[in-house]
Amino acid sequence: LRQKYLEVGMSRHRQVHHQMLRSLEKSYRDEGDDSTRFYIAFLDDDPRPDAAVVAALNDGASEIIVSEVFVSVSNHTAEGEELIEAVAVEDFGVSLDFTGPLWDSSTLHSMFVKRANENIGSTEKSKVGVLLVGHGQPDEWDLEWPTETEHEIGFRKEILQLFEEDGYRPENLGLAWMEFKDPNPAVKIEDFISNGVEKIVYFSAAISADSIHSQYDIPALVEEASVPEDVPVINLGAWNDDPVVVQAIKERIDALMGN
Repeated sequence: LRQKYLEVGMSRHRQVHHQMLRSLEKSYRDEGDDSTRFYIAFLDDDPRPDAAVVAALNDGASEIIVSEVFVSVSNHTAEGEELIEAVAVEDFGVSLDFTGPLWDSSTLHSMFVKRANENIGSTEKSKVGVLLVGHGQPDEWDLEWPTETEHEIGFRKEILQLFEEDGYRPENLGLAWMEFKDPNPAVKIEDFISNGVEKIVYFSAAISADSIHSQYDIPALVEEASVPEDVPVINLGAWNDDPVVVQAIKERIDALMGN
């Protein structure tokens, strides 16, 4: 872990999520909503989800909507929900709703095509390889949380379908995993090279904000591929504070507001 931090300098995960929250709040303020309050929480950092809910209660919240900025229903979403539900906000006359993760958000799907198109320059789409790298979990975990893998796969397949509809060639579109599952990113990169692509872009598709995974782990796996010097390989990173990402999060919240 120390070596990874030496390579990338720092993890931007926390900072990027704070920026995402500021952008989300701004989108509501721009619409004239001056009353909704926004709080951030992390599973592995402070403030924790239950602490954020307590802060909202102390500020007089009458309704709490939890935006679950994850791809899938998994042990992560379950952990957050368990912490929050233990606060028992209903005992204070406060309603509680969860947005659910974003694996089936068509708006979020569209962000990947938009970002790729903004970064391929003059290269024809038919000559571009696109790789979506998922996180992955051990097979034995699939027995308890099959939705984690199912949603990661479904999420990325929907995105690849959009790429194909936008003019990218299906043989140059692929899925890979960061850990626990196959194929490895380098295998798919070399498949693209054998197809004669002139440029490759890849995403840390399951990572909501820059982290060691997107800044170090996945790029290191991609660099294991044998790639000609004249074929650029472009890291398009995690979701981050993309306006389309913020819109996807907002849509889920809007659907629950006032319930």
